[in-house]
Amino acid sequence: MDRSLIQRWRSALALLLVPVALGGCGFIPAEDAPTLVSHRAAAGRFPENSRSAIRAALDAGDAALEVDVVLTRDQVPVLSHDAWLDAELCTRADGSALPADEKIRIMDLTYLELINGYRCGGIEDPETPGAEVVEDTHVTLAELLIELIGHPEVTLQLDIKQDPEDTLDANTYAAVILGHWNLANLPNPMYVTAIFPETLRAFEGRQPEITTLRIWPNFPPGSNSTLVGLGNEFTRMFGFQELVQLIEEAEADGIAIAYQVADRGAMEVVRQAGYQTALWTANSEAALEVFCTWPIDYLITDYPERAPCR
Repeated sequence: MDRSLIQRWRSALALLLVPVALGGCGFIPAEDAPTLVSHRAAAGRFPENSRSAIRAALDAGDAALEVDVVLTRDQVPVLSHDAWLDAELCTRADGSALPADEKIRIMDLTYLELINGYRCGGIEDPETPGAEVVEDTHVTLAELLIELIGHPEVTLQLDIKQDPEDTLDANTYAAVILGHWNLANLPNPMYVTAIFPETLRAFEGRQPEITTLRIWPNFPPGSNSTLVGLGNEFTRMFGFQELVQLIEEAEADGIAIAYQVADRGAMEVVRQAGYQTALWTANSEAALEVFCTWPIDYLITDYPERAPCR
């Protein structure tokens, strides 16, 4: 297909996206601003899910932290956005590159093999070009919980990176992660997010009082998030009832939606129905200015410092 035709098609889809994202005219600002959640511990400042990012976010007084959790082969929960090592952001401990055509899964490595053999954060992330570059080993969930001591007001979002193909099973994830959380006995608010309903049901089944939000839609790694989101939007044409169906299917307490496909009216009605709502991942100042006025519970961003509702 002609490249100019592809570009025109994408531009047309982007224009169609504008009223979906902004929610149209006539809305008044919500009474309460959403809680700003620092995505991957504010990946716009330091490498995602890193010690540097966590400490900087806590020092900056961020209201909430989102981190991604994966289990090693010996069931140690570590922070990683993917269930495997990112060949573009990680290296071997000796500095050599990871194979681009091979998926090195975290569930195939023990914790010691992971921290002795690999480093991440020492390569600039093209998605967050202004972030500091700091090479380090993977952070454990236990380390994060220790860092939270003395910050009881900070909300924690645990995004559970469990799936049927590349990780241990959902029940193991729920047992191990909730075990760490309960042992820490922190006063901090905490909620769990995941893509797959069975993951959330495993957490709810083990500890019903835990708040769970279903992430939607699922953007496969390497996909164009705008195009995938629009594809979901135009095939489903979702509204209030469809969002409730997604929540109930997972037996969850709410939903976390990509901002590209979020409709303000539907989100407002979902929230009024008693479900929690979150929006991810808005990063531009213009987008954050708009979404700070939406009637949602959580607004997830790599750059909380850019938001007027900070």
